Amino acid sequence: MSRRKLPPLGSVFLVPLRDEGHALGVLARASGEGHAFGYFYGSRVSAAGDGFHDELDPERAVLVGKFGDLELLRGNWPVIGAVADWSPSRWPMRPLARIDQDNGRAWLVTYDDGFNCVDEREVDTETASRYHYDRMMGAGAVEIRLTKLVKEDEQGS
Repeated sequence: MSRRKLPPLGSVFLVPLRDEGHALGVLARASGEGHAFGYFYGSRVSAAGDGFHDELDPERAVLVGKFGDLELLRGNWPVIGAVADWSPSRWPMRPLARIDQDNGRAWLVTYDDGFNCVDEREVDTETASRYHYDRMMGAGAVEIRLTKLVKEDEQGS
């Protein structure tokens, strides 16, 4: 199977939610080898994106992290636009947290644009809990997590 070309960095795409509608994602980094890093938003939008992609702010993302790029390549997460004035420095590879609940230990991990770990430092679990988790999410995991976050937002949780 030949791989389709990934969309450019800064692309805004739709992520189907498991109940109805979509959420938005922004492609911030891509390895070209299956790994991507994105920012995801918790407002339910229509298949047209409802015009929200003009107002995306990296600080307002409800989910940030590494994910597999297969659904972008397949077109199942369709690109609907691009971040205006895209700048990788405004959409960085943020530090991510690893937490070992059993032992009460935690680490903040920083990756470079090639998805290589460049820093890992131990922090307390309270500090780590303020960061997004360090994991590689499959498409299904992103869709399930966003569906949960959208429902919580709609219920005012």
